[in-house]
Amino acid sequence: MHITIILCSASLVILTLLLAFWTSVQRGASKTIAYGTTLDPSSGMAKAQRAHGNAAEYAALLIGLFLIVGFAYEGRDLGGLVMWTIVAVTVSRLVHAIGFLICETLEKPHILKALGALVTYAGGLLLAVMAIIKVH
Repeated sequence: MHITIILCSASLVILTLLLAFWTSVQRGASKTIAYGTTLDPSSGMAKAQRAHGNAAEYAALLIGLFLIVGFAYEGRDLGGLVMWTIVAVTVSRLVHAIGFLICETLEKPHILKALGALVTYAGGLLLAVMAIIKVH
């Protein structure tokens, strides 16, 4: 398996686990343990919870996509476009999470959330298409 795929996949797992830990810290600090409780969208707890949830929603999907690309390129060089797209998508998930954590409130858009989402969507679609093309 390509080292870029391994490192980026592990990075997504680390990001998700760190955000889970931060959510636990925020639960303790805010004494908001009850799940399903209505949260102030500007609270650290709400931001941490949403950042973790979003990271968890995408990590498995992206790791699976990275592995599919790895299998499609088995025994071949990934090439610059594929390798840098995998890196960009991975970095975009970090940028997206930072956007959640530093935004004023979850009710307003934030440039880092938008940029992270856009790169995730475009990069993910590009990688999926590249994998399909490679197997034909």
